[in-house]
Amino acid sequence: MINNILFMILFLVVLITNVFAEQPKICFFAEEGFQGKSICATQGQAVSDLKMEWNDRISSIAIPPGMVVTAFQDINFSGKNFTFKESVDLYLSRRWADLNDAIRSFKIRSAACFYETDDFGGESICLSGNERIDLYHSSDLSLGQHHILNPLNDRVNSIKIPHNTQVTIYQDNNYSGKYFVLTEDFAYEELEKIGMNDSITSIKVSQKEHFICDQYCIIKGSQSIPLGAAFGSYWLDDRIKYKESLISFDLNGEDNFSIKFFDGGIFKVIGRTVIYIHNTFPNNSFIFALRKKSDRLSFLSRFNGGYSEVQFIESKDSKAVYISPLVGSLFDFGLINTNVIINNFNEDQALVVNKVILTAEKAEARSERSILGTAVCWLIPIINIYNYVIQGNCNQVDRVAKSVYDFFNNPDNKILQISGSAKPLPKMNNSPIEFEVPFATFNSGVGGWLTHITINMQGRSLTVPAAARACNVSVKDQILPHLIRQRRDIIPYCVEWTLNILTDFTLLFGDSVDTWNADNFGRVIERILREGNIGHAASNSESERRLIENVRVNLAENTDNMIHIKTAFNFSQLTYANYMQNQTSQQVASPPVIIQQYPLGRYELALQNFQLVETVPRIRREGQWVNDPDLQFEVELISGITAETQSARLNVLPVIEEWRQTYYQAKKQLLMSATSGKVTDMPFDEDDISSEADSVIETATAATIETATETAPRLDVVTTIEATTTIEAACLVSDVAQSWLRSSRDDYIYVIVRLAGRVVSITMAIDINEYDSGIAGSLSHPDYVLHPTAEGTIRGAGTAAIKALADYLKAKGRRSLISDVISEPSAIVKKKVGFKFIEEF
Repeated sequence: MINNILFMILFLVVLITNVFAEQPKICFFAEEGFQGKSICATQGQAVSDLKMEWNDRISSIAIPPGMVVTAFQDINFSGKNFTFKESVDLYLSRRWADLNDAIRSFKIRSAACFYETDDFGGESICLSGNERIDLYHSSDLSLGQHHILNPLNDRVNSIKIPHNTQVTIYQDNNYSGKYFVLTEDFAYEELEKIGMNDSITSIKVSQKEHFICDQYCIIKGSQSIPLGAAFGSYWLDDRIKYKESLISFDLNGEDNFSIKFFDGGIFKVIGRTVIYIHNTFPNNSFIFALRKKSDRLSFLSRFNGGYSEVQFIESKDSKAVYISPLVGSLFDFGLINTNVIINNFNEDQALVVNKVILTAEKAEARSERSILGTAVCWLIPIINIYNYVIQGNCNQVDRVAKSVYDFFNNPDNKILQISGSAKPLPKMNNSPIEFEVPFATFNSGVGGWLTHITINMQGRSLTVPAAARACNVSVKDQILPHLIRQRRDIIPYCVEWTLNILTDFTLLFGDSVDTWNADNFGRVIERILREGNIGHAASNSESERRLIENVRVNLAENTDNMIHIKTAFNFSQLTYANYMQNQTSQQVASPPVIIQQYPLGRYELALQNFQLVETVPRIRREGQWVNDPDLQFEVELISGITAETQSARLNVLPVIEEWRQTYYQAKKQLLMSATSGKVTDMPFDEDDISSEADSVIETATAATIETATETAPRLDVVTTIEATTTIEAACLVSDVAQSWLRSSRDDYIYVIVRLAGRVVSITMAIDINEYDSGIAGSLSHPDYVLHPTAEGTIRGAGTAAIKALADYLKAKGRRSLISDVISEPSAIVKKKVGFKFIEEF
């Protein structure tokens, strides 16, 4: 009885659809020739059990052009079935005789419907998935097309589109001319805004559950791009190293949309402004100003394990005018139902997705490619996919494969196209992309680009880079992709235990540099090895347990590991010193445990086209800064096997030890004056200190103590904040410089700058890999730091050191000079980047 009631309800629903007189229906007739009693149903409807008078009684089916029905011989859509796209007389047809009076259930495929009037009324046609119609030709019966009583060529003014259905509307016949892909209902005024009201001549309909736009998709509200489903089994395939995507939008200056990536990062485009926000780290946000003339914004993303990178490129007429730094973040790689979500918040204007492309690259390190390739190409690691679609310059796409077999079995095939119809442009030459303003450049003759911003490292912004440098591994390729789900079979063991010790020590003692320093680091390790405890009241018992365990397992009776862990801590100190000196005069530097959460920026100086220009010393004379061409910096580079550099290092060591004592004495007196509330007896001259102190570190180094720029604004009084920050950073750097000069490594480089025979600056660098070198730290003569505006103060030594280092590395065939910089989260991105620009680089 209940089943009969349910059938009657469904049956009435089918019959009620007759009130929508204008919507095409499929009708089932009891007699041949489309005669007798009938029931009709519209697109998307189904009946699982034709009971009562209609069970096994259907003899003919009338099907409007473009609609599709599947008939079943048994209930619940089972048994033998047949799919019909045209009207059929089962009684008269030998082919379908088995179905005559034998249909017990049916499904009508959902279809998009196209209406003559603006309120989904008037004459209409419906098209199911994989159906198409050329309205221009269909209106001419002599062409043998579908017979449509009231053809809608150039007369469609509203469209209804069911779920998981995509409609491509063309302005011209033969599926040509201007076109758009729609996935939502469109009324007259919405079609009018995209110029397609009364202009549709041909139509294609598709039905895909995991639809990915190819070109010219219109988004009214929200649309998901199912990356995980698109990559399928390749999402977790170890043979695939990089999964890449390009999503390109048309710009008109009135846009208001967002694109949300699965790593928690959201880019919001409002007018000519791009805002980046991270859900987990909302303070780590950045604002970018777009150019007025840009007409396209392309978001490029790359996923490697649990690490993702996203950047955007502004372009005008397919010519790139600006590229943002890569914004990196961690995510849970194990989730295959991964989507990118696009939301359009402009109710008055549809959003046009210009292009979507998905590709995969083999598990081959990009550094394996020739370093003679265009510098911009490796500075933009995911530029391949941009060039694949937009332009041919800087083309490193060796060969693109669409066949999975060819991709995995041919070593020449580097890229597998997963989704999208773009064809790769031909390989041209190695000319760089001609950006009008390439990245964001430093305001100096050296040049350099902020290429990366890593938003989160699981609270390890200090310790991850330090562990990577100490273990000589790549942060991006060997640590970050596996940081969330730490796999010991992937992350080098050196990194694992080094990172654990550094991180837990910072959790326990990173509230202040009074406890987070090399001396206390050594004391804590010695106490653990000797007594099995840390000797302090622990704020985190789990961190204490891990620290004790890792120290005992890896450092007990192991001299090499002991030296290694102290070296790793040195690297974290240098990074922290640089962070402190990048604070403004009014900012209080956060302690190490806090800046572990801050974003990390990477500056890269391309060496391929670097040209050495001599730095003229600037000297303070009679209250003015004067360039003195009669003075000349003398630069000495110390590099090579440790035994061979010992004599040169020991020659500089006494100078650094003297500087270190001076800085520590300044720190001591500053603390005493702070305690007493006075500023007397300080090694600073009140008139010498200005807001130039906030640019005392004027090289893009991991810790640079350098004099300030002439253009910096001044303060009339000493501030405890800037004095403390400057001296504390100098103490940290001098600690490391002294340690390195005493016990060096083959991959360390020292740049000593003298003026008139007097050492005025030392810069330390390290070989990161066979292609790149990184600036580790730099220290200036205390006289120029503690008294920056005193008569005779010298500037420019840090710049001279960096230039000489760059020239030296270029001669050795190096590709880039790198500096990693931790920054306070920035509300507004100065010159399109969230990190302070360093004038002296």
